[in-house]
This record gives sequence, structure tokens and C-alpha cells, in this order.
Amino acid sequence: MGRVILRGQWLNAVVSLCVLLMSFWARAEQGVTVLELIGDRRDAVRGQLERSLQAKGSEVVKGKLYETRARRLGFRGHEAYTDAAIAALSRELGLAATVQGAVSGPTLTVKVVSTSGRLLGTESYPLKKGKLSQKDALRAAETILTRLRGAAAEVVPQESVEAAKPAADALVPSGAGTAEPTAKVEAAPAVPREEVPPVKAPAPMMGPRWVSVRFGGATTWRSYCAAPGIASCGQLESQPVEERPGNYLLFGTPSPYSGLSAELDVFPLVLLGDTALKGLGVTAELSRRWSQVSVTGGGRGGTMSAADMYWSLFGTYRLYFPLPLTATPLPAFVGLRGGVISRSFEVAEEYQALLPKTSRTHASLGLDVSVTLTRLARVEAGFLYFIRPQPGHEQKDRYGPEVSSSGFGFEVGVSGDLFGPLDYSIRYRFQKYADTFSGAGTDWTEGGISQESYSGLTWTLGASF
Repeated sequence: MGRVILRGQWLNAVVSLCVLLMSFWARAEQGVTVLELIGDRRDAVRGQLERSLQAKGSEVVKGKLYETRARRLGFRGHEAYTDAAIAALSRELGLAATVQGAVSGPTLTVKVVSTSGRLLGTESYPLKKGKLSQKDALRAAETILTRLRGAAAEVVPQESVEAAKPAADALVPSGAGTAEPTAKVEAAPAVPREEVPPVKAPAPMMGPRWVSVRFGGATTWRSYCAAPGIASCGQLESQPVEERPGNYLLFGTPSPYSGLSAELDVFPLVLLGDTALKGLGVTAELSRRWSQVSVTGGGRGGTMSAADMYWSLFGTYRLYFPLPLTATPLPAFVGLRGGVISRSFEVAEEYQALLPKTSRTHASLGLDVSVTLTRLARVEAGFLYFIRPQPGHEQKDRYGPEVSSSGFGFEVGVSGDLFGPLDYSIRYRFQKYADTFSGAGTDWTEGGISQESYSGLTWTLGASF
């Protein structure tokens, strides 16, 4: 009988060990998925991690499969990465954990999170041109799998040990004597598991691209008026022609005129990583447009060709932050900028006696805001205040040597990422100037006023890195 009991003990131990190994193996072989990495253009780093995990023998649920199943379950867009979606898809796809993270400048930060929301580990890896080296990609995959194996080995289900008891008891013959006590496998007391609050997805690391180059076109409408002895252009336009001052000018573009535009944004400090200085940069723009102008005034008039030249150079600081309007925070920024604007409008040489060249170069301060709605759509707006935007000497010589000037501008539009580094932008822009002249000029002896406005669309295609 002693041999029977001893054999039962050994079989009991073997069964228990098998159950434990099977439990561990099942946990270790559960799938893992790499969620969308914030700031990872074209999912380049995400693809590297998926391939490296597969090379290490892990069962990887590809991002496309994850997103397809998410849509079937009713989770669309950023909703697919909420805690509720991750829990539902983990059951659907048999996931053990998710890999989350963000690309910020030259650094990748990776978090391994269990499907219950428990943080298993955080690591950072260097990037070069937005990608991991092959060595670091494999090292990241090995670290992820080590975290998963460690988490699987931490807790052995109590039911697995309890399930082994009947098998051992069944090997003890019924009616056996009780001279020696029957050995039984006692289940270890359950170890209470520490309640760890779910770890929410990390706030996205947001910031500008270090360089953006865009080229495109611009369509513009322009109006201009100048007259002595009036308070506004509206007053001049409302007067009958015969009552208007002798030396007045009114002109506008009979149709919008077009031209070319180029823009450059540089934020070099983003290469230092996710620091407070990453939003400090420089923006520049250059455009040239050609038009036909219709002019009336003082018995003179006609249609003539003209060129409109614009350039700007600004220093700017943008503060990036997550906007919690949806389950997944939306990247947004508020920016301040200050710099120089130059604008000139010049008719063909043979008409310059009729219409003076208007030119001004002045300082400007501005406020910009941007909110990302989707990858394809960012809503953007800006306001500019012009500081002493005085006209050039051509107007002063004609209308009066002393001038007081004011002006402002605003723009609103939408931009977004297309594919790869390519992006687009469409903006409406309005700028207005008002001048009050005094003193004697060649055309006016007692001064007067002039008003000038530009409005139109600018559209560009470009690349950001």
C-alpha cells in the first residue's frame, strides 16, 4: 500500500507540473499587437517591430488585421485604441499584451501593456532618419517578449493545482488501511493579486516636423482707392462720379489673378527630443502673382498688367498639447510669431505715371492655432497685427510726405498628411492697409487717404520630415 501511495504522490506531482507548464506555455504563446505609434510616419517603425517580433517566434497580430476587426466591432478611427476597444479586441484576437508608444524626434519610446491595462515595462531606443537600426529592432522585440514571458510566469492559476487533486486521490485503492496516512497534494493558498489601476494609453508626444517644404499656387483679389478730402473708400464709391475729387483713384482686379508660392518651415530643436524648445523655429514664404488691373479716376482709366510680390520671414514658438475633445486626445498647438512682411504691387512701366507703385515692408506680430481632426485634416487659423506698415516713397511723393498707417491680416484653412512625407495645405488669407497722408505732394496739396486690401486662396503640396 505504501508503494501505491508513493506512486500516487509522484503521478500527482507530474500532473501538476504538466499543468503548470501548459499554463505557462499557453500564456507565453498568446498574441501581441503593435498599436499605432504616435508620430510614426508611414508606420515605418511599427512595421519594423512587427517583423522583428515575428523573427523572434512571436505570434503577431498585424496592425491592419487589428484595425479591420476593430471596425467590425464598431470601433472606428482613434476609437480603436481606447481601453474598451483594446479589451474587446484582445478577447477577439487572443492577445496577451499590446505594444504602445511614440516617436519623438530621434527617440522611440515603447510601452508593453497587458490587456488588463497593467504596465509591464517601458524602454527607449534611438532612431536614425525615423527608423530603428536592425540591431535595435531585434533588441526591442526581445525585450518585449521578455516582458511577456515574465508577466506570464508571475501568477499560476489556482484552478490548475486544484484540478490535479482528483487524479491523485483516484490512485489510492478504496478500503485501504489507515495505518499510514494518505498523502495528498495540498493546494497552495491563493496569493492576493495587487489591484493595479489600468494604465491608459500615454499622452501623445506632439511637436512639429523639423523641416517642411511646400510649393503651390495663389489666387488673389485686390482693391485699392486713394482720394483727397474723404474719410473712407466707401464714401468715395457712394459719390456720383461728377462729385468725386479730381485726383482720385479706384481700381480692382476684374477677375482673380494667380501666381506661384513657396513656403519653408524649420524647427531644428525638435532633433534634441521632446523638450520645451522643440516648438521654436522659423517660417518663410515667397510668392509672385501676375494680374490685369482695371483703373478709373480723374478722366483717366484703362486696363493694364501688374505684378504682385509678397514675402515674409517669421520667428515662431508653438506650444503643443493634447486637446481632450474625443476619447483619444487630439494634437493641437498655439503659436506666437513675430517678423517682417514685405508687399509690393507694380504696374507695367508705361502706366506708372497713372498708377503709383505701392510697396511696404513692416514688422508684424501674430497668433496661430491648429487642431488635428484626422490624419487628413488639421484646422488652422492665424491673426496678424501690422506694426507701422507705411507705404513707400512713391505714394508719399504724390499724396503727402507725412503718413499714418495701420493694418491687419488673418487666415484660416485646412492641411493634412497624404501619404509618406507628402502633405497639403489650403488657406484663405485677407490683408488690409489704411493710410492717412498729410502735407503737400505732387498730386494732393492737403493730403488724403488710401486703402488697400488683398484676399485670396493659397494652396500647396509639400513634404515634411
